[in-house]
Parts: sequence; structure tokens; C-alpha cells
Amino acid sequence: MRLHRSVILPSLVTIFLCSLLLASSLAILGGAMKLLKVEKKLYTVETFLPESVPMDSIAVIKARLEHYKFVDSVSFISADSALADFRNHFSGEMLDLVEGNPLPPYFRLTMEEQSQNPVDLVNLKNALAQEDFVEEVQAPVEWVEKIAAWKFKMIFWPICISVLLLVTLSLIICNSVRLSLLSRKLLVENMKYAGGSYFFIEFPFVLQGVIQGLVGSGFAVALLSMVVYSIAETLPIVAIYAEGLGLVLGAVVLLVSVLSGYFSYSTVRKFLNVKRNEQE
Repeated sequence: MRLHRSVILPSLVTIFLCSLLLASSLAILGGAMKLLKVEKKLYTVETFLPESVPMDSIAVIKARLEHYKFVDSVSFISADSALADFRNHFSGEMLDLVEGNPLPPYFRLTMEEQSQNPVDLVNLKNALAQEDFVEEVQAPVEWVEKIAAWKFKMIFWPICISVLLLVTLSLIICNSVRLSLLSRKLLVENMKYAGGSYFFIEFPFVLQGVIQGLVGSGFAVALLSMVVYSIAETLPIVAIYAEGLGLVLGAVVLLVSVLSGYFSYSTVRKFLNVKRNEQE
């Protein structure tokens, strides 16, 4: 590898860059898949009730809401429960400025999985807003519409880029092994004429390919992990979507190393078969 560094180094740098892009693309795809899981939780509607609603009417209202189209489940959150949930997620200093409990009781409605789309969410929200027992209706319509608009692109483009990079990596590795093989053509032919087995001739090239893939992809995933975790320290929300990144990066290193070894083997084997056919 030292003697043929003029051939190996350019391919090593290219493998590093392609592996970096491949790992980045797969990391983005993983984040998009997690975002789509979060999207399902966004299909909820909260109907706030007046404080004057008697507790006897809660069961009647709940039964009425359960018969609404698109509704999967209905849960009642009392004012005390709403206050406790608020204190768990936000600073209590905001509530110190007011007396008593300013949060009203409300119902949280989740939508059926087959009805989880922006149109049905808006229809359900508008229908609930017309009820006389409802004081206010809230639903994350804007977030749902944005995610729905970008859903296809968030999945399609990372997959296309990943496949394209895998093809590019394969071509780069094949070309690198072919150039290395041509520069040692005379040595390989002499080894073959001297009775060297296919394994004896192919093993150095396969080992070289595995090392190139391991080193190039290893440096790529190390750089990407440093960048992602440094961003996660500044933006904690990134850490949520970066969970499991280590497995993805490890899979990239393994995949690139296996591809490098396989195409090194395939290229040398084709060369040896051609030489054998020429002798026959």
C-alpha cells in the first residue's frame, strides 16, 4: 500500500467523502423516521371547558365526544391535573403571578390512525368549535400541515442519495483495485504462472480493500459523530433525534468495509479468469 500510495490515497479520500455523505444521509433518514413517529402524536385535539361546567355533565360530554367521526379515544383532564402537568413541563414562576388555578379542565381527543391527515384534523377541530359546551379548541394544525408537506421529501431524497452513494462507492473501489492491479500486473501474472492459488493472489487485494473501506469510513463517521454531538450540546432537541446514531454509523463502517472487500475480490477474480481463458 505504501508503494502504490499514489493510486490508493485518492481513492481513500474519495471513500472518506462518500462515506461521510452516506452516513449523513442515513442519519437524516433516521431523524425523519423518528419525526414521523412524533407526527402521530400531533393528531390530538384539546377541547377546553368552562370552569362552570358541573362534574355531573363530564360523563355525558365524554360520551358525546366519543361518537364523533375520526375520534379514537377521549380522556378527561381536570384542572388540578392540568396544573400539575404544567408544573412538570414549565417553570412555576409563570403561575406565581396569578391567584388560584388559571387552567381550565379539558378533554384530549386522539384521532384514528386511518384519519390522521391535516384535512380530517381541521374538520374535527371546526366541528368541535361549534359545540356550545366548548370554550376553546386547540390542535397543532400548522405543524401537521408542514410535516405532511415535507413527509415524502424527507424519506425519498435520503434514500435516493444513499443508493447513489453506494453505487458511487462501488465504482470507486472497483476503479482503485483495477488501477492497483494494473500497476502490479506483471507480479500477479508471475505469481499465477508460478502456481499461486487464487486465494494466495486475491488475499492481499481483498485485505487492501477492507483496510481502505475501514479507514475511509472510520474517519468519516468519527467526524460526523463529533459534529452531531457538538450540535446536540447546543441544541438539546437534536439529541432526541440523534438517539441510535452510533448503530447507524457502525453499520456504515461495516457496509463500506464489506463492499470494499467484495469488489476487490470480484475485480481480481475477473482478471484471473480472463488470464486463464487467454491461456486456454
